[in-house]
Amino acid sequence: MLDQAFVAAAAAVAVARGERATEPADVEELRALVEQLPEFRELVGTVVGEAERWAHAGATELWTFFGLTTGAPGWNDAEQSGARLLVARACAPLEADGVEWLRARMLRLAAERWAAQLTEELCRRDEDLWRRVFGERYDMIRTRYAPRTAWRKRELSNVLATDPSTVDAIRRRLAAWFVQSRDLERLPTELEAAFVETRTPARLA
Repeated sequence: MLDQAFVAAAAAVAVARGERATEPADVEELRALVEQLPEFRELVGTVVGEAERWAHAGATELWTFFGLTTGAPGWNDAEQSGARLLVARACAPLEADGVEWLRARMLRLAAERWAAQLTEELCRRDEDLWRRVFGERYDMIRTRYAPRTAWRKRELSNVLATDPSTVDAIRRRLAAWFVQSRDLERLPTELEAAFVETRTPARLA
């Protein structure tokens, strides 16, 4: 149904654009088209609303996975504006991959910001979070990648408190996960890979 709606909207947009119908519209023209064509404006609003609800639901599921009690993020004004332009751009002219073209780009809208926010949350949590996330692999990961503290403890939470490179690796992998996977079962593997990336001695890398 959505693909059909995009085809119909693209046809109306093409008529309005005339000779420029096959050329990619710039930002100003996209905004003008949304204002000019009521049905197109309705489609843009509907798609953006559904996409934002889907994105927020995914963020909520992720925050729950980590046991975080802070509110999961939604799109900010800039991301909402970007989403509207993406939906309009998908119809001016119609992208061959349709909804898939749009979905891939919408996933990138908030990925960096959400990854940074989630990483900050993880840095504030204690060792219990990492025990839950890694499960049976926790002891092996802790022993291999966490140095002993002054109290002879090995803790992953201490790594995040003292090693900016690991924090950055986690942020980067979370941002990529938001765009490429969103598979919660794979998330512990991605997080473990961040520790492997920055905590493996050069002689063993």
